[in-house]
Amino acid sequence: MFKEQGLRGFYRGWAPTFVGYSAQGAFKYGLYEYFKKYYSDIAGPEYATKYKTLIYLAGSASSELIADVALCPFEAVKVRVQTQPGFARGLADGLPKLVRTEGVSGYAYHVIIIVNLNLPIVLVRSCGSGFLAITFPCIHSQQLKTR
Repeated sequence: MFKEQGLRGFYRGWAPTFVGYSAQGAFKYGLYEYFKKYYSDIAGPEYATKYKTLIYLAGSASSELIADVALCPFEAVKVRVQTQPGFARGLADGLPKLVRTEGVSGYAYHVIIIVNLNLPIVLVRSCGSGFLAITFPCIHSQQLKTR
């Protein structure tokens, strides 16, 4: 790649990557707290405590879905800029060209792919962190009792 494109080739697609993942992070982490509270309020105090892990999973899945919708067009532009020479120089000319050529059906196709890739990972990560948060305090309290 360096021989063909020089140092500039390593930076192709940085703008859509920066903007897309900034939007994804903002939606993912911002909406996660919102959805946790929203689903807890729907469940009520008793069920919110009893089914805390499921509420966290639902909040995580909901926020990830919206975050992936925000990420999708930028990720599609990044991939095209990096893999299709001559498609566009960057985000400013790549996004309008992508919208013009693919339209809503292309956007929906990319959203489905990104959601299918990201959502299972997010759910496993959420389950794992919930499991660790529950398990480690128990282990720690057991160690204190034996001393």
